Parts: sequence; structure tokens; C-alpha cells
Amino acid sequence: MALLLACFAGASVAQSAKSRQAAGDDFMYQYSIIDALMAGVFDGDLTIGQLKKKGDFGVGTFNRVDGELLIDKGRVYKVAWDGSVREASDSDSTSAAFVKFFKADTVIHLNGPGLTYEKVQEQIRHLLNPNGIYALRISATFPTMTTRAEKPAVKPYTSLPDHLKHNQVVFELKNTKGVCAGFLLPPYLARTNVPGFHLHYLADDRKSGGHIFSFTADSLTIEVDMAKGFTIENNTNAEFGKVNLQPDRGAELKKIE
Repeated sequence: MALLLACFAGASVAQSAKSRQAAGDDFMYQYSIIDALMAGVFDGDLTIGQLKKKGDFGVGTFNRVDGELLIDKGRVYKVAWDGSVREASDSDSTSAAFVKFFKADTVIHLNGPGLTYEKVQEQIRHLLNPNGIYALRISATFPTMTTRAEKPAVKPYTSLPDHLKHNQVVFELKNTKGVCAGFLLPPYLARTNVPGFHLHYLADDRKSGGHIFSFTADSLTIEVDMAKGFTIENNTNAEFGKVNLQPDRGAELKKIE
């Protein structure tokens, strides 16, 4: 049973006990690492069908960085560069994905008016452990929501920042209701994953979405699932073994996130 713990500055927090049938269910799983994707490893050998066995919630991309990937309640969606949304086929493949089996152990309610993505991040950071690994599911009606998706890359691949310069499409959504899915990760996961907030959006009508840049809202419900740890499976594509992963790409990552 949820217990109300705190209420301040328009925020309320409730927590409940969480049980797992299998110990691995409470770990974040990721396929490949963010620095490999940044360096241009755009193909992977993990199918969407296989990914679903690793988690029922999360974010990522598809081979050739062909759009944005979002998993919610076990269903995998692709937001394409033209703004369309479709459910991904089990035979599709991913070059990078970050997932877990989602079960909220904390629920945060934030009330505005005029909440921005930046303000929401500040509130969440204030309430959560800075060294924790968190899956976040945010539900709201958003007066404004800015997202992006990418056109698929063509070989020979460039780096991800170079690809996005010419192939990123930005969507300015208005009065959209839906779910933001993703993670808040600590600084020590830099170079393997995206430190800080990394969220993708899916509208309830399944007609829009993408990687989130900004939004506004007057009230939000934030479901939080704290992971016990994380598991990394290296990309088995041959290009992963050839790519130079020595450079620190943190500054480049901040520019595109």
C-alpha cells in the first residue's frame, strides 16, 4: 500500500514496497554503449523480439539510427523521421537500447502552473538519490512538447553528431497527451550510457513522439522505478570490435541530447 511521504512546493511523493519474481528483473539492461553509437556503430544484431525478453520499458534506436525507439508496457514503438509512429516488428533490430522490467516503487505528483522540462528535472533530482539508477515514466498533458527523430543513415556511416547535423527532424507538438519514458542515470555511467535525463515521448493517440528536447506542463505524474544495478551486453556487430572507443565524447553527447 502506498504511503504518502512528503508534500512541498507542488510536489507529493508516495512509495510502496516492490517485489520481484526474478532478481534480474530489477536491473537495467543495455545493449551496446552510448560511445559506440556516438562513434558511428549504427548496426546491431539484437532483434526487437530478443530485446522484449530483457525489459518491458525503455528507450533506444534502431539499426541505421532509423528513428527513435520507445518501449512501454511491453510494446515497442518506432517514431520515424516523418513523424509517423508504428509498432516495431520483432524482426527489426537495434544498435543501442536501454530497458528494464518496470514496476514503480515511487510516484511523484508535480503541479505547476508552467512547469518546464528543466524545472521538472530540478524537482526530481531534489527528491532522488544522485547515485541511483532510475527508470522514469511521466504522464501528462503537454501544452508544448519538442522532440526529434532521425532519417536512416547510409553507409559509410559517420559519427552520430555528424549524422544528426543533416538528418535530424524536429517536431513542435502542441496540446499533446502522452507518456515520457526513459532514465535518470548517475555520472559514473558516462561513456557507457547517457548520464542525467534521457527521455522519449509517445502520444496516447500513437500519432507523434520522439526524443525529448523540451516540454511544458501544468501537472505531471512521475512513476519512478529504482534499479539495483545494470547489465551491459556488448554489440556483437563486427563494427563494434573495430571502433575507437578511447576518445571522451561527453561534450559532443551534451550537444545532441
